[in-house]
Amino acid sequence: MKQASRFFTAQSPNLLFSEAQFRKLPQSHHPEVTFLGRSNVGKSSMLNTLFGRSNVAFTSTKPGKTRLMNAYGVSPHPMSAAPQSGTKGEIMAESWRRLRGGCLVIDMPGYGAHSRADWGTEIMKYIEHRRQLRRAFVLVDSEHGLKTTDLTILTHLFRKGIPHTIILSKIDKLVHPHSSFPSSEKLQTGVVEVKKRTEAIQAQLKKDVWGGRDAASDILCVSSERSLDEFGVNREKIGINELRWAILCACGLQESRKDVQSINIIEA
Repeated sequence: MKQASRFFTAQSPNLLFSEAQFRKLPQSHHPEVTFLGRSNVGKSSMLNTLFGRSNVAFTSTKPGKTRLMNAYGVSPHPMSAAPQSGTKGEIMAESWRRLRGGCLVIDMPGYGAHSRADWGTEIMKYIEHRRQLRRAFVLVDSEHGLKTTDLTILTHLFRKGIPHTIILSKIDKLVHPHSSFPSSEKLQTGVVEVKKRTEAIQAQLKKDVWGGRDAASDILCVSSERSLDEFGVNREKIGINELRWAILCACGLQESRKDVQSINIIEA
């Protein structure tokens, strides 16, 4: 996972554009992934952890603070200085050229409570018509499971054949909810709880999304707050490097799989 970590943390991401309407999004030659989720599911905190920074995406305890489609350019290579003058279009074109060997991470407004109906319309336009989109990552609160709005968007992605991955966020609340440094016994209990939760989600997807058919769904378990061992070899937040690797694979930017030992984020 070293390449994945280096790719996302070597350079600070650049906010390349923020737009409310799909038709105003600039075109680019770079692959894109998008992050979707209910309001206050922890999407902004997840993105900050993904980037290895604390203040790239705005976080708030109040839901609905992300109101625009925000595009972050990510690359392990340094970018040259932005041009000092020129029209907005020329500056934007220069920004695309400066993003060498990178990808765009699109942070979408939250759906559900405290969101606006027109946000949902623009989100649907993006995931259906954006040619650069490689995969959608849908955040689901691990404590509360799938809500009606989650099922609605997952059904849409499934029926349209849009590649997508479910991210169970705040997974630390299941793995070790009451202890910063759980014992092996408590950690194993948490692992069992995570497996039960993912199996329940798979069963619900089969019933409510896949029409009773068997299908495969990628589920990543991630925490933006805690690791398995704050002072040991697993100091990265739970599942964050697996998420980084999944993005690289979706965008075709992975170099090799030699340093990937296991995609199971729970087993140390």
